[in-house]
Amino acid sequence: MRLQVSNLPGAKSHAAQGLWPGTAEGFSLVEALIAVFVLTYGLLAAGQMIFWAASSSALARCKGNASLLAQGKLEILADLYSRDPNLMDLENGEHGPEQVEVTNPSGPSVLNRYNVSWTVSEVPDPRESVVLKAKLVTVSVTPIDAANQKNLRAPFNKAVTVSMILSAITT
Repeated sequence: MRLQVSNLPGAKSHAAQGLWPGTAEGFSLVEALIAVFVLTYGLLAAGQMIFWAASSSALARCKGNASLLAQGKLEILADLYSRDPNLMDLENGEHGPEQVEVTNPSGPSVLNRYNVSWTVSEVPDPRESVVLKAKLVTVSVTPIDAANQKNLRAPFNKAVTVSMILSAITT
């Protein structure tokens, strides 16, 4: 005995049963184009979000490295000041730039390059004829490219400036 599928309940589509005369099964060309347009728009929006997330991550890494370099330079200058406040690196004026490379710890590639410069000045005192035995040190860290020029790539061109007052400890 053969079972005919067309005789089973629900086997025929609505169009084949005549519920929607003149219609066929499947999608029309317009429906397919609209679906492709919506899908493309969604994928482009997702791609843009991924790009901005990656750019933000690169900028955060760059600024984080620059901040660590500035803080490290301030610590070195503070140590020098505690040993001898009259050293050449602590004279009033501009010093540097020193070029520093941040390398990948797991490989030989260079992640970022920076110019580190610092300015030393006297600490102003609002009282007349009072001279403080202290120095104001401002360290600036500026990203540079491989040709030692200012890095113009947007995620990598943010300079960091940190200041500190150095004074001798007296007892």
